Amino acid sequence: MIAVHIFWISAAMASGMAALFGVLLFRRWREEAKARKAGDVLAAITRSYLRRVAGQLDNEASPAWTVDQRLAVVSHIRLLLRGGERDRLMQMAELDGLLRATLRKSRSWRAARRVDTIRQLQQFGSEACIARLREIFTSDRVGAVRLEAAFALASIKALPPPRETIRILGMFQRKSTRLDSALLRSSAPHYVDQLNLLLADPLPHAKRALIIDALGWSEDPSVLPTLERASRTDNPELRSAALRAAAKLGHPSAAEWVIDLLSDPVAFVRIQAVNSCAALGLRDAIPDLHRLMEDQDIWVRLRSEQALDVLEYEWPSDGLKGLVA
Repeated sequence: MIAVHIFWISAAMASGMAALFGVLLFRRWREEAKARKAGDVLAAITRSYLRRVAGQLDNEASPAWTVDQRLAVVSHIRLLLRGGERDRLMQMAELDGLLRATLRKSRSWRAARRVDTIRQLQQFGSEACIARLREIFTSDRVGAVRLEAAFALASIKALPPPRETIRILGMFQRKSTRLDSALLRSSAPHYVDQLNLLLADPLPHAKRALIIDALGWSEDPSVLPTLERASRTDNPELRSAALRAAAKLGHPSAAEWVIDLLSDPVAFVRIQAVNSCAALGLRDAIPDLHRLMEDQDIWVRLRSEQALDVLEYEWPSDGLKGLVA
């Protein structure tokens, strides 16, 4: 009797496991079928947009394609196209109502969804997108979303002037970050004069150093006198920022004061001076770099060794012009 009960219990468990396994197999089959179907749809959308961009007849378009599917395809194709073809693709996307849908999604209550939408608006880059990005940048309730909008604007060269960017993000009311530095650097080629005006304000040394550093990304040799003045101040942060900027600017007229700072009393300034000598290819600095091989700071010695490798043995190799910290 006990054996019969055990048999039926085992049979029931085996049946249950078989049923569960069957359900799992069915779900796996259904998910794979859905994935294949979704892949076929995305491929069809891709072919459709490529035909339209090329001006060819397109009979494959379907009203069943969703906005999200179209946006996914446009985001992918955009990375593969250049120049006029990319512009035509974005025009097609706007004609299909994708911009309107993206603008609508940018008002989602979910911060993560707004961030995703910011990246899509960045791809479109039209006046309507820039206007919406600026609105998010100035008024979104989440700081991370405002920062994302700032970088999107910077990537399409539509970031507001530095003083406005600083005010909106509260850069000077908190500790500076690398993100703040990146934004000011992206502004530098377009707002050199305004960055120079900011230096006339009564600023803490850390904030002044942020602006000095950004001037190196201006691609404008006229900022070199400003960098030299910063290099001769009594604040090591300003001297270090001036060296970074000079190295990025890459102008040989900075050689004299860059080499002078190899004797700076502050170790991290000497390190930056060594990096700048290597980046600028200053072979006149070789005797001083040999002297720094006996420096009391190990990082000064290590960076000096690297700089000597570049200047004495392997310069000019474009692949080695990246020693600026």
